[in-house]
Amino acid sequence: MSDCKQKLYIYLNEHIEFMAEEWIKTLSASDSVFYKIEEGQPIREELISSFQTLMKNVLHVFNSEEDVYRTSIAEWAVKVAKQRSQDLVPILESIEQLTCVKSILFKYIQKFAEESGEHLTVSNMFNWLRLANYAFDIFTNIFIEYYDKFKHHQLSAQQETIYELSSPVIPITKGIGVLPLIGDIDTQRANIIMETTLKQCNNNNMEKLFIDLSGVPIIDTMVAQQIFHVIHALNLIGVSAYLSGLRPEVAQTAIQLGVDFSKIPIFNNLASALSRLGITVNEG
Repeated sequence: MSDCKQKLYIYLNEHIEFMAEEWIKTLSASDSVFYKIEEGQPIREELISSFQTLMKNVLHVFNSEEDVYRTSIAEWAVKVAKQRSQDLVPILESIEQLTCVKSILFKYIQKFAEESGEHLTVSNMFNWLRLANYAFDIFTNIFIEYYDKFKHHQLSAQQETIYELSSPVIPITKGIGVLPLIGDIDTQRANIIMETTLKQCNNNNMEKLFIDLSGVPIIDTMVAQQIFHVIHALNLIGVSAYLSGLRPEVAQTAIQLGVDFSKIPIFNNLASALSRLGITVNEG
């Protein structure tokens, strides 16, 4: 590494705190809920620390081999991406702040050139700016990639939770429960219904389960097959399953599709299904 580049590296490291404070000042005018901070707020120190760590990793581009600084930048990018996705910070806001941070670094590279007294060529300046820009590109690309992965994972987990909550087995008396299904059923939800229903029936020592379909608008071949799978699995753990609430238009569609419900006990509605077991439902 040239002496001049070494001096630049030392100069920039010595000015990281000044750069951080300069960036923090720009946040007072930010429209972002996350990045708009005021004096004394806890997030201020977290952002300053994050800025300093990012800058230290980026500055390795001036004194390390590519595999070394690429690894350190990538590790920090993944960590920040995970944190920002958890904090629900819009990715565009983070990218805007990265652009701002990069411009501050460019400014200090220029300040070094003006203050150093070294005989610098245009080539020197372009090379330094190119390296700094390259380091930020590495960070930004990895940040976007992992932010998207973490966000997708969060959304999938949230959707799974919603599905679980929308498929509750409701105990109504000892050994008897109801599973009211509402809304469309796709393959993912059907798998979750299978898993949660078996678990809830087992945990609650269910002997009979009434699956009410009055809230399901469409029954196609896939949904019918999934229902059969659920009923078969329930039978394997000793739970007798019944269907209720099969709406006329849904029943007609099922017949047209060749779906055979003949081997499954079916009732017009949940009240009539329960009355067969001597359970009276007050419809008033």
